[in-house]
Amino acid sequence: MNHKLNRKAKFMLAFLVSIALAGCFKILTVSQVSSATAGSKITSTVTVTVEGTSDATPHYGIVGLLVPNDWTIDSVYFSGPYSDYCTYLPPTVPDSERAGQVNYWTDSLESRYPSGTNMKWMVYQSYTSHLARTDTVNVTLTVKMTVGQTQGNYNLGYFVTDAALDFTDPSYYSVSLNNPISVTAVVPVELTSFTAQSSNNSVELKWSTATETNNKGFEVERSTDKVNFSRIGFIPGNGSTTEIHQYAFTDNTVSSGTYYYRLKQLDYDGSYKYSSVTEVKFSLPVQYSISQNYPNPFNPSTSINFALPAESNVVIDLYNVLGARVMTIASGDYPAGAHQVSLNAANLASGTYIYSISVSGKDGSKFVSSKKMILMK
Repeated sequence: MNHKLNRKAKFMLAFLVSIALAGCFKILTVSQVSSATAGSKITSTVTVTVEGTSDATPHYGIVGLLVPNDWTIDSVYFSGPYSDYCTYLPPTVPDSERAGQVNYWTDSLESRYPSGTNMKWMVYQSYTSHLARTDTVNVTLTVKMTVGQTQGNYNLGYFVTDAALDFTDPSYYSVSLNNPISVTAVVPVELTSFTAQSSNNSVELKWSTATETNNKGFEVERSTDKVNFSRIGFIPGNGSTTEIHQYAFTDNTVSSGTYYYRLKQLDYDGSYKYSSVTEVKFSLPVQYSISQNYPNPFNPSTSINFALPAESNVVIDLYNVLGARVMTIASGDYPAGAHQVSLNAANLASGTYIYSISVSGKDGSKFVSSKKMILMK
């Protein structure tokens, strides 16, 4: 009888020891992004070593995640020699491990590692039970999350253990709490360039985007002192796209001086963001001039540039070598600045022609000049 009792006592002792020595989860590394935009999805991978000894009792893996209050956990699963997906374990539901000493893991984690005002512990349990391993292996814990809308700097926490264990021995569990991440606002538009260049009587603005999210469009703003800006135009955006897009705007209401431009990018929800400021110096001509046509010789089209220091009435006529006028190239009022007109001589015969400009400035100034051009068909 005593022999049987001794055998029973030895068996119970061996069983208890096996429970205490059941496989332990220890975090080796945490791979997590250091920054993310609000509303984006991120994936963290945790390398866990499972140190096992012989144990006939099945166990459940427990994962605790310390995240901001407005974050969502999309999926949690182990892969490798120990593989299983995990399900959410509510604070009011005990874990499935009957041999465990801690049943309500959320409360236990909160008590030992307080989450704070803006954070919360979320606990997950492996879907099925597993026999403890007798060897030591590394497995991967994958956590997929949706980032909340609250911006700021946070430290995410990761906790792993076997459900049969408790906090009486640090070797029973593993925790990594200082995993920093910065959450920033969604950037609706990734602006890759923004330039301003004077051209003739105007300033040409050009910009490009690499990606766009809910982009309603761009308000173009101008300033002469780099402090007070006013809207001078609007260019529609392309909504949400990952393709490169080019934009352009022409400011035709400039005179001599320095101008500053910026873009106000508008989102569909009313939010906005300003671009950097770009500067351009615009100068009006100081004297009348007319350039040699280009190309020359030509067939059948060519262009003529002329400059006006003041608003003027301009007439440009074309003559043959006998002095007879064959056509009027341009006639009308032009503002001060640089201008270009085109000539199409498809109906004229090859030969040498003379173009003459006659200018009457609104300030009383006069200007007359002539140049030759060659039409070669």
